[in-house]
Amino acid sequence: FRARSAAAVWRCRGLQLEPPPAAPHSPGLEATGTGHHTYFVQTPGLSRAGFLLPPPGSGHPGRLLILGWDGADWDVLDPLLEAGALPHLAGLLARGCRAPLASLEPRLSPLLWTSAVTGVTPDRHGVLNFVEPSPDGQGLRLASSTSRRCRALWNLLQLCGLRSHVVNWYATHPAEPINGVVLSNQFFQASEPPAQSLHPAVQHSEWLQARQAAVGAAAATRARVLPDPALLRQPEDMALSQALGAAAERAETIHQLSLPLAARNDWAALLVFHEWIDVAGHHAMAYAPPRQPHISTRQQRLFGGVIEAVYREQDRMLGELLAAAGDPGPDGDLNVILLSDHGFHHGASRPKLSGVALGDDRADQEASWHRPFGILALAGPGIRPGAQTPAASLLDITPTALALLGLPAGADMDGRVLDELLRADPLAPIPSWELLSGDAGEHPAEQRLDPFEAHEAVKQLIDLGYLAAMPPGQSDRVAFVRRETAFNCAVVLARSGRSADAIPWLEPLVEQQPRQPRYALLLVECLLASGDARAALGQANTFLQRQPLSSAMRLQQLLALLALNQQEEARELLPLIRPGSASEHLNLAEIHAQLRQPQAAAEHYRAALADAGLAIPAHLGLARLALAAGQAEQAAEHCLDAQALSLRVPEAHLLLALCLAWLEMPQEAALSCGHALALHPQGRPALLLQAALATPSREQLECLLVPEETRSPHQPERLLPEVLHWIRSRTVSSRVSNTVSNIVSPAQSGSVLA
Repeated sequence: FRARSAAAVWRCRGLQLEPPPAAPHSPGLEATGTGHHTYFVQTPGLSRAGFLLPPPGSGHPGRLLILGWDGADWDVLDPLLEAGALPHLAGLLARGCRAPLASLEPRLSPLLWTSAVTGVTPDRHGVLNFVEPSPDGQGLRLASSTSRRCRALWNLLQLCGLRSHVVNWYATHPAEPINGVVLSNQFFQASEPPAQSLHPAVQHSEWLQARQAAVGAAAATRARVLPDPALLRQPEDMALSQALGAAAERAETIHQLSLPLAARNDWAALLVFHEWIDVAGHHAMAYAPPRQPHISTRQQRLFGGVIEAVYREQDRMLGELLAAAGDPGPDGDLNVILLSDHGFHHGASRPKLSGVALGDDRADQEASWHRPFGILALAGPGIRPGAQTPAASLLDITPTALALLGLPAGADMDGRVLDELLRADPLAPIPSWELLSGDAGEHPAEQRLDPFEAHEAVKQLIDLGYLAAMPPGQSDRVAFVRRETAFNCAVVLARSGRSADAIPWLEPLVEQQPRQPRYALLLVECLLASGDARAALGQANTFLQRQPLSSAMRLQQLLALLALNQQEEARELLPLIRPGSASEHLNLAEIHAQLRQPQAAAEHYRAALADAGLAIPAHLGLARLALAAGQAEQAAEHCLDAQALSLRVPEAHLLLALCLAWLEMPQEAALSCGHALALHPQGRPALLLQAALATPSREQLECLLVPEETRSPHQPERLLPEVLHWIRSRTVSSRVSNTVSNIVSPAQSGSVLA
């Protein structure tokens, strides 16, 4: 145990968890450049800093292939790898490294894939839904590149004189005028792609002919994946086969058009995106073994092998793409990043859905298939073979890609360079890529419009009679998209520790749709996280008057009562709760913990472990229970289990520091406390623990776990009252991203203990 815990703490030290320097926001900041050789950033109060870029034509650290497999999951891949069914992926992994890749919430593909190529959260890059209002006010359109509010990876490379090719990436229509080829997602989705769906537009007919020529290969792919058409006798079987066939044809077309771009060897970066695994999962994962009760043996016989066949085909495409692009071996110049934006539930973890959700609930139902961890595989001369990291996030892709290309990350990016996986040390970050002048291959400023603002302007013209009204039903669809986009933004804010910022987005939604549980639940959760328990209780009571059987809201009501020190009322309502999901088990565990019922709390924490997305807060809840019982070694094991899933959670480091201090490992305890502060510099419990560790004594550390009311007068004054109260009584959100923001103040915690 001691070896494991010490190794974990020292491994964290090697990850350089120190926060990056804050990006300056002075209006006096300006960027100047000398061609494509050196950029300098000058701002009042800061020294002049610059970074060198290779001059055009002189070469660069290597080329980079980024391949996206939407919805790919290691738990599905690993059995196929063990069976030898994926030889090309196995070869890539043998030369490189792999890791789970933490997703973001909400787990919706346009938001996630745009974060992957920008390094920032969706509220910053502006792509917040699958669709958005058309600026002409006549309906909806797919999320577009003109709605993105920051530069993507290909724009950054354009600034440096480096060429990129982009194939089928989400939200890339209309294609941006970069130094390279862009085949936008709409080029493959539209039956007759418009000229703006690709760049350069003068090559439209050439690429359209290539798309048509791929039909033959697509037909062969379809035949390898789908059941024999002669066996399809039911209308629903034919419809499912048709949908799966269309996805297969599109995937093969994307692949066939990627091959000549890969073979050109004129690029610094090639980005290719496939949504096939995710699309097939939504259509066919329900039919995969083991058979679910609502799936007939006939249906499973027909479609049970589709998922495996799709993975095999993607592996074939990987091999062909690498053959065209070059060898990602130690002697080559090609680095490869293979990633997925989220995982996909399979086997016993598949959601049990009945019927088809409509309206506001449809997206939520579809997203319930998505697991919180995707895949990450890297190989090439810039990658350390066999290197490991449990701390990779989707936000880290762009900073890491820049490092592999010999360029610095932006200090204002939300992700970091995964330097523990790289052979060379990355360059120091620059303040912001957004501030550098020059040709970034972006659309003109007049094209980059907020679609909702543009829609409002059109609506005003309609109201004045200058334009015809929208067709019947269109206005309702636009209103629905507006609500869901606002909700997605609120989810992003809430899950990134900014609950107070999410409240203004949620209050109008609850007012407009008072019976929509998703809106009301998140509002109550955010009110609790921001410390306004009375308002949270009022919202919960109002909702329960309309829907008294909502166990999820009943749990939030109990949490609000406990925050208001109304334990008796909470105890009376507790028997009404029948948890139906892992998140409800987690909330119920927190309630039992606050009511001093550790056995029941532990039972519900263990039930929450079944959901991978809740495993971290469940492990930390069990760690707090063990600490409160004086079982420091058991608590530390739970902290280490949480860190094995992600090293980016401050609470895990802080609780582990407490455990290590109790176990008389002061050096490791101080390091772990330092990691917590690096991730959350203003965390008061960590600051206080750090002060105590500077002059540790067994008696002082024992005081951390002795309740205030039972401490004898001769014990030394407790240095860390907040830490004790935090362990004992703090309410943890059902999402790990809120772990640090909910620290109970001394006054609140004292009343809870009383």
